[in-house]
Amino acid sequence: MKELIKINKIKKENILQEINLSILENECVSIMGNSGVGKTTLLNILSGIEKPSEGSIIINGTNIVDLKEPKLTKFRSNEISYIYQDYKLIEYLTVEQNIKFIERNNKNKISEQKYKSLLNELGLVTKEKVIVAKLSGGQKQRVAIARALLGKSKIILADEPTGALDLINTKKVLDELIVNSKKMKKTLVIVTHSPQVGLETEKIVLMNNGKITEQIKTNEISINELEKKLLFENA
Repeated sequence: MKELIKINKIKKENILQEINLSILENECVSIMGNSGVGKTTLLNILSGIEKPSEGSIIINGTNIVDLKEPKLTKFRSNEISYIYQDYKLIEYLTVEQNIKFIERNNKNKISEQKYKSLLNELGLVTKEKVIVAKLSGGQKQRVAIARALLGKSKIILADEPTGALDLINTKKVLDELIVNSKKMKKTLVIVTHSPQVGLETEKIVLMNNGKITEQIKTNEISINELEKKLLFENA
């Protein structure tokens, strides 16, 4: 796999301290650590929502730190999908309208076959014409996931995508996100507090006090070892 994202010496005043990180095409990565260590800030900088005070972020050959508006907005629309913990759906629209809204935003024509297939996999077929306000939290998160997966962007960033769900729904939703991102050849970066969530990805990036302290391949660590590392980082 080729390198898709390269973060070089990124700093953000009083939050991040010289972050270096490489993410491969189609790789699934989790960013972990205690609250306030800079995880969401790093994700926001990676998405272009926030600007670093120093450093560069090379995404598919483009340094997004150098991009000015409206080029940055256009680049983000084409290259990055963001899944928020609070879904960011339009409550008065139906499931179908929320998912297909991306067709207007970035001229992304969704394949009807992929759309129907994904709705089936995510258990949303019977909810297609239902207004989002009437859905459960887990169903809303699945709608947000479907919207991100069906977009034309190669990169999905997810900030605590299952943080508002119970343990059973967390496992189901996460499995659906990871399996389908692989199937659709997306690069997935997840911010999470959960060791169970982290171990579902391919690589864990541990953060503490605005720094990356360790990068771990998940096939080389047990949940007990990971929990101990997280306790040590959070001490």
